Amino acid sequence: MAPPNIVDQLVIVVVSGAQAGTLMDWLTHNGFYFTQIDSSGDVLYESTISLLIGLDQARQPRLLEYIRECCPTHRQFIPAHAEAPMLEIQPTMIEAEMGGATIYTLDVEHFEQL
Repeated sequence: MAPPNIVDQLVIVVVSGAQAGTLMDWLTHNGFYFTQIDSSGDVLYESTISLLIGLDQARQPRLLEYIRECCPTHRQFIPAHAEAPMLEIQPTMIEAEMGGATIYTLDVEHFEQL
């Protein structure tokens, strides 16, 4: 009989939709179980995905290391969402930091899989 899965941490990772696919592929390939929650409508109108990952805290350093590798921030020019005069052809562009991940870690007091 296999030993029970130990889940003593819940890691919530909010990542850009553009970077989520690579991260989810890695998680699946490396035996991490997760639940995906789609969202959209942040300030920059970029889609985001939240991943709920239950794990043994001994695996957390490897998870965080890969998130850093897979989800780097980068600077990108995007159109400013401001009203422009009718004669203006080119929208105003602003430089913004895109990508990256926001990570929350919570201790799990009790885990049971039925």
